[in-house]
Amino acid sequence: MSTLPWILLGLSFVFLIYVFLVLDDLVRWARRAILQNNFDSRPAGWLVSWFGFNDLYHAIEGKSLTEGEISLAASKRIETLLSPLTDAVLVVDAKDLLRLANPAAKELFNIREDELGASFIPLVKSAEFIDLVRRVRKEGGASSTILLHRSPLADAWVQASGAQTDPEAFGEGAVIFVLTEVTALKRLQSMEREFVTNVSHDLRTPVTILRGYAETLADDFEILSPEDRTRFIKKIVGSVGRLQSLVEGLLALASLESSTDAMNYTPGAIHRACHEVAEEFAARCRAAHVELKLDLGDNNGGVADPVQARRLIQNLIDNALSHAAGATQIVLRTFESDGGFTLEVEDDGSGVSPSDISRIFDRFFRTDKSRRAGGSGLGLSIVRQVAELHGGTVGASNVNPRGLKITVTIPSSN
Repeated sequence: MSTLPWILLGLSFVFLIYVFLVLDDLVRWARRAILQNNFDSRPAGWLVSWFGFNDLYHAIEGKSLTEGEISLAASKRIETLLSPLTDAVLVVDAKDLLRLANPAAKELFNIREDELGASFIPLVKSAEFIDLVRRVRKEGGASSTILLHRSPLADAWVQASGAQTDPEAFGEGAVIFVLTEVTALKRLQSMEREFVTNVSHDLRTPVTILRGYAETLADDFEILSPEDRTRFIKKIVGSVGRLQSLVEGLLALASLESSTDAMNYTPGAIHRACHEVAEEFAARCRAAHVELKLDLGDNNGGVADPVQARRLIQNLIDNALSHAAGATQIVLRTFESDGGFTLEVEDDGSGVSPSDISRIFDRFFRTDKSRRAGGSGLGLSIVRQVAELHGGTVGASNVNPRGLKITVTIPSSN
C-alpha cells in the first residue's frame, strides 16, 4: 500500500495546525488592539500576506485609533463642561489614577497640572476619601462628609458624593466625585452648639444666684444682720446687672444680624461717638485708674451711622476696661488709610494669648481672663457685626512690649 496518501494527510494536518496558530495569534492581537490600543507584536509572514490580513490590520488600527480619539475628545468635553463649576469634581479610574480634576478640585487638594494621571491616594491625603472611593465602586454610589487634612493648607470639611461614570470616556470602573466645601457650615454648627451651651451657662449662673439670695432674704429677713442684708442685696443687684448685660448683648447682635433698616451714613459720626462715649466712661476710667486718650486725626471723622458708631465705641472701650488686666491707658486713634477710614483702640494691658487672637471676635468666645472677669463674650462680636454692617473689617494684634490693639476699617465710599 502506498504511503503517499499518508504523507499528504500528515502535511495537511501540519498545515492546518500552522493556520490555526496564525489565526489564534491574529485574534489575540486584534483583541489587544481593539480593547487596549496595544499594537505591538503584530503577526507577520507569508500566510498573513497570502490571505490579505494586512488590510485587516490597517482597518483595526484605524478603528482603534479613531476610538481612542473619540475617548480623548469625550474626556476633553467633560473637562470643559466641569471647569466653570465652583464645586470640586474628580474622576478616578479603575487603577486609582486621577483622570480629571477641575480647577476647584485642584485648588481644594493643591493638585499640580503634572500630577494628573498619577495615583490619587497620595494627592488627596484622606483615608476617609479612599474608603469612599471603594464604597462607590462596590455600591454604585455613596456620599459622606469628610475632613481633609491639607497641610500646609488649612484643613477643610467637604460633602463628597460619588457615582460610576461614563466608561467610554474614562474606562470601566471609573468613578466621579463632586465635593462641596462645608467648612463654614461646620463652623457655624459648632458656634451654634457653643452658643446654646454658653447662653445656658451664662443665664443659669446669675439666675441661680438671684434665687438663692432672694429666697434667703425672704425666709430669714428678720434674723439676718443689716450687713448680711446689704451684702445679699448687692449680690442680687450684681446678678441682675449681669443678666441685663447679657440680654442687651444678645438683642444687639440679633438687631445687627437681622437689620433691614437703611443706614444713615453721616460724616464725622465716629469722631462724635468717640467724644460722647469717652465722657460717658470718664468716671469708670477714673475708678479703674485708667487714662482714656483720644488721638483723632485731621480727617473727615468717619462716615458711619451715628447709632451704630456709638455702639461700636462703647463696646471697644468696655472691652478694654473689662479685660485689659493691668492697663493704665486706653488710646482711641483714627486716620485715613488705603482701605478707608481706620479706628484703632490700643491698651497697655496684658494682651491676649496668640492662640486666642484669631477667635476673640467669635460670639461667646472668652479667654481665661475674661471668664474670671465675668465677661459675656459678646462685646467684640458686636464690634465685628457693626464693622461688617458698614462693609468694613476688624482685626486684632498684640502690642510690643504689652497690650492689645483692635483695628476697625470702614470704606470711605459709605
